[in-house]
Amino acid sequence: MNSTTHLPISTFNVYNSVTHDCLATLTNVTEKDIEAMISAAVIRYHIPSTGQERQQMLVALHEQLTEYRYELATIISKESGKTLSDALAEIDYANQYLAWFAPLAESMDEPIEVADKIEVWREPVGVVGAITPWNFPCAMIIRKLAAAIAAGCPFVVKPSELTPLTALKIKMYTETAGWDKGWFAVLVSNQNAAVGQRLTTDPRIAKFTFTGSTRVGKLLNAQCATSLKRVSLELGGNAPMLVLADADIELAVTQCVANKQRGTGQTCVAVNRIYVAAAVADAFTQALVEKVNALTKGDPLHPDTQVGHMITLDAANKTHNRVQQAIAQGAKVLCGGTYQAGSSYYPHTVLSHVQHDDDVVCDEIFGPLYPIITIDDAGLTNDAVIQRMLKCANDTQAGLAAYVFSRDKNVILQSQRQLQYGMVGCNTAVLGNAAAPFGGIKQSGFGREGGRLGLDDFTHLKYIKPNA
Repeated sequence: MNSTTHLPISTFNVYNSVTHDCLATLTNVTEKDIEAMISAAVIRYHIPSTGQERQQMLVALHEQLTEYRYELATIISKESGKTLSDALAEIDYANQYLAWFAPLAESMDEPIEVADKIEVWREPVGVVGAITPWNFPCAMIIRKLAAAIAAGCPFVVKPSELTPLTALKIKMYTETAGWDKGWFAVLVSNQNAAVGQRLTTDPRIAKFTFTGSTRVGKLLNAQCATSLKRVSLELGGNAPMLVLADADIELAVTQCVANKQRGTGQTCVAVNRIYVAAAVADAFTQALVEKVNALTKGDPLHPDTQVGHMITLDAANKTHNRVQQAIAQGAKVLCGGTYQAGSSYYPHTVLSHVQHDDDVVCDEIFGPLYPIITIDDAGLTNDAVIQRMLKCANDTQAGLAAYVFSRDKNVILQSQRQLQYGMVGCNTAVLGNAAAPFGGIKQSGFGREGGRLGLDDFTHLKYIKPNA
């Protein structure tokens, strides 16, 4: 047991993100709890399992999420402030990963390379420790869990203290689905540093995965180095959206708003800065304001509501401070921009007259703001405008997602290769797909989740050469 981990018996409250009522009072995990869960995971790891057995586990959990979809979505909405429709979409997204990795589990039972009687086998790396965020309390757990189980790795997760009820409900679903003890454990706690240190330094945990801020990710990665763990990090983003002069404006606007509706803009792949060619800036801006103003507001649990709340009062207040700072730097508010103290609601807000070096552009927003930066194209060739946009888009330490809109196939081809990001959406701003390797470069982390490559971070290779 790690002697520097101090976890006294204590409790914490979980609040409704909208009403701020207490949803539950939970007991923090103790050192004894963590020890028992990790030990059970180690025991489970050393019990042989077949890919077919693990496939059945994932299929059974998929059935549980499908059957209790509205029950889980209601919990997600209350904890996170998401609209009910957004929460339902998150569950459907999570289920994509269970469906995707279920058949891949059987691929672990066969060698992946055979040449001259040489075999290369993928084997589970070991017990996986994970820390997941509040913005996708179901999907971020399932995306990691599905790959880990498919590979044969028991999974120990610490969910955010803001949204732990979703994780506990998923744990209950695994039990109903017949999962054996040790495959999945949930460490409920608001003692983030202490639990994080335990997961990153315990030598019995072979792989650590984290989704969250770049600052915290760097600290956790350093802690993992003491035991040379396999690490994957999905960190912050600062996603640009490029709207060229020949873009389909209606499509660009629709995709932009759809992107920002997810989690009320509180996602790592949310459009953070919108670069628009001057020739279409007015048309794009007007259409965007109209689209944003048409969004239906109201109780997040009402099925027709389109605008969710932010995770906490502090998050809403921070977003308003960003707007005020942008105004001070010359931005103009075209819609939204108002805030009622004591509320976690913040309206979708469109900002014009924003400059590339303004704070609202340089920093990740994590909220429902749309900063529009007009790219002056006077006297420039079309290629020069594209290069200016690409230069602005790449002028960041983040490298998770980027989006480009143009009707010109050559422009799309040029942009998708020159954008320095792990993921690029071409004439779309919705990236989620279980068949694709999700992840970033630069300060946005490393490792991939999803796709066939999604198994790689949870396996090691064993080369077997028989005696000739």
